[in-house]
Amino acid sequence: MIQAETQMENNRKKQTIRLILLTVIVAFVTMAVGLLALQLVGGVRVVPAETYEQMADITKKYGKLYVIQKRIDEQWLWDTNDSAEMDAIYEGLVDSLDDKYSEYFTAEEAAEWKSYLDGTYYGIGVSFGENKDGDFQVYKVFTDSPAEKAGVKEGDLIRKVNGKTYKTSEEISKAIKGKTGTKVKVTFERDGKERTLSVMRAEVTENSVDGTVLDGDIGYIRIASFAKKTAEEFKTELASMESKNVKGLIIDIRQNGGGYAEQGITIADMLLPECTITYMEDKQGKKKYYNSDESSTDLPYVLLVDENTASTSEILAAAVQDNKGGKLIGETTFGKGIVQVEYSFEDGSALKLTTHQYFSPNGKKIHKKGVKPDVVVKYDIGSGKDAQLARAKKILKSSAD
Repeated sequence: MIQAETQMENNRKKQTIRLILLTVIVAFVTMAVGLLALQLVGGVRVVPAETYEQMADITKKYGKLYVIQKRIDEQWLWDTNDSAEMDAIYEGLVDSLDDKYSEYFTAEEAAEWKSYLDGTYYGIGVSFGENKDGDFQVYKVFTDSPAEKAGVKEGDLIRKVNGKTYKTSEEISKAIKGKTGTKVKVTFERDGKERTLSVMRAEVTENSVDGTVLDGDIGYIRIASFAKKTAEEFKTELASMESKNVKGLIIDIRQNGGGYAEQGITIADMLLPECTITYMEDKQGKKKYYNSDESSTDLPYVLLVDENTASTSEILAAAVQDNKGGKLIGETTFGKGIVQVEYSFEDGSALKLTTHQYFSPNGKKIHKKGVKPDVVVKYDIGSGKDAQLARAKKILKSSAD
């Protein structure tokens, strides 16, 4: 009986001890939560050491920028525009690369760029580029375009846009484009005389691929750009030429400034048997190879190239030349052997950044060098005759005989 009571007393003591310990723990947790709440109210937050170090690095790197913007917003004499400030910061950062192919686009500019790549934009309807004299020369005036209606001719030189001169074709292109229904003043030079035309902007759509048959038995396919559906359009035209039993095919990529690289690679795959089309290399030296499969067209073909055949067009030209698919006829190409990747942001803005350099299948550098044609033929824009096209037809006909 005494033993039983002692056991009961011990149990009561243990329960009392447990209760005391539980009360202390609850009190400690409550106090900790209270302290944390006080810390949060006081503007202090506990973060992992790694996160703190990252925040410290960001503050060290961008702290001055924050202070400058805050000073401007609070003390500048006139009103500020936060969106314009931030866009200027982003543009300035990309401009510091001194790479004319890397750009920051606002949401509106990104939409315009996408439309341009897809073959539709708002402008006056001309294709132009920088010639060997450093002048910006019109190479094509689109049919029924505002430029054609205003009297612009192939060979005209663009001197000014809205009274301002520009250093690059990209800058001129951006200045000419704008909202449909608005006017732009463009100063052209012809035969040594300048004249300024006020041209109404309109929607301009250019087919990326066109085909026809020349002289009854020579197929001709012109690739104006490499838009999203160019490879699909080329495949249709190629099949049409094959069904017409033409003796040979002329593929014209003159004045083609490029576009989506995968479109050019896909077209090269249609033209070449199993081989390397190109390879790309990033800043770490990592290489990625692009290869064709064993199937290819049986038609003999040649490619027409010129000084404004650039970027994706040069991928195609170099692949055909190195793999001996067909002859290149014309002039040495532009020499843009680098690739840009576009990164889009939630607000619609975008970053176009040079990330890779590409090489010919045999490892030849293309950037700032171009691709030299197998048959060099100059194009005299003032002669009214296309000597390059004439040579291409002659080569194909002689090989078919």
